[in-house]
Amino acid sequence: MSDRNRERPMTALLTEPAASNRTGETLDAVLSPTHDAWVEEARQFLMPATSITAPFWDRWTVVRYLDDQFFDHLRLETALVEELRPFVTPSEMAQLRAGGERVAQLRLALDRIGRRRGTAPEFAPVTDELLRALELWCAEIELIGRRIRRDVLPEEGARLLGHLEAGTPGVA
Repeated sequence: MSDRNRERPMTALLTEPAASNRTGETLDAVLSPTHDAWVEEARQFLMPATSITAPFWDRWTVVRYLDDQFFDHLRLETALVEELRPFVTPSEMAQLRAGGERVAQLRLALDRIGRRRGTAPEFAPVTDELLRALELWCAEIELIGRRIRRDVLPEEGARLLGHLEAGTPGVA
């Protein structure tokens, strides 16, 4: 057997376990870094607009972010939560839905506040509340995700997870 042929089986052996380990990976392992990045991105967009002296245009930038990137991610997360239905209790599903709804409501509240001039004093507390609600909701999803392997997700759930993992918006 030539050296070239000996290398092929070795390469196959090295890559195969990595692929099989990935299929047994739990959702929290995938979602934790995704959520950390989402919360940090939100914080970076929102916090500059919370200063009492922040100009209207800083809040307008937040409104655009919330209506575009943030909303796209929120839709994906919400759709993924719905795909977890077979794996969670009804009370857990109700809690996950309520957390997502709270984040959505606060997003809309910031949208309304941020579109008006002279609203800097109202903006900061709602921003803090949104960030806390987002962190809590993400933690709740991750906690439930500890007991769900990615390879047992339905096809749509796997597709949504892939979009979240890649950081690309998909059709929710």
